[in-house]
Amino acid sequence: MDISFDIYNDKGDQIRVALSYYDTESLQAFTSDPLTLTLVFYDVALVRVVGEEPVGVKTLMAICDVLFKFMNDNDTAVLCFYCDDLTEVPRNHKNLMPQEYRSRLFSCMFDMYVKANGISNIINYGIKIEDNNIPRFAHFITQEKYLPAVKLLGNIIMEK
Repeated sequence: MDISFDIYNDKGDQIRVALSYYDTESLQAFTSDPLTLTLVFYDVALVRVVGEEPVGVKTLMAICDVLFKFMNDNDTAVLCFYCDDLTEVPRNHKNLMPQEYRSRLFSCMFDMYVKANGISNIINYGIKIEDNNIPRFAHFITQEKYLPAVKLLGNIIMEK
């Protein structure tokens, strides 16, 4: 199941939140852990459709609203964010690589949202992947009860 949601702000920016399902066969290439294979993993892409300036906190919180509602409606869902450097991202901190900036921004967004909403059962598990001396970052958003299975998968990915 692939789905998307569009978020608009008062400046006219449009951000598309796209969720793409990973099929179980793809996961079996990484693990045979039975608990991990009962989870439903979704790749999350945030795509700027309109706008060029950094988005504000209000827009980031609207993105979180959509994602956390999806998590609440789909108990076994695990959201996966991959922070790459394929496209430039408008950012205030030019000394950070785009992928590290995306990773830090994502963690700040997540931390602010869970604190503001008193959420304690959903966890952001981040990993750093070294790829030819270029760091890549990924985040798994999961129910706390599934964290051991997600950590297992994350550790396998970091080793490959």
